[in-house]
Amino acid sequence: MTLIDLDQAATTATRREVLEAMWPWLTGEHGNPSSTHALGRRAADALADARARIARLAGVRPAQVVSGGC
Repeated sequence: MTLIDLDQAATTATRREVLEAMWPWLTGEHGNPSSTHALGRRAADALADARARIARLAGVRPAQVVSGGC
């Protein structure tokens, strides 16, 4: 298995289109994607969409796109 580590948060500027996609979640939508209420479902849908988009770019399955916690 090949691991591609995209964690460059401390040294790389965020691209404008990424910031624009994240902005609603950074400023107003604070849903927990593990929750079953409406806000949580919206967060889960947004997370699934982001994983699918990244997976398409990387040529992998969405399940292979994972986030690493601190």
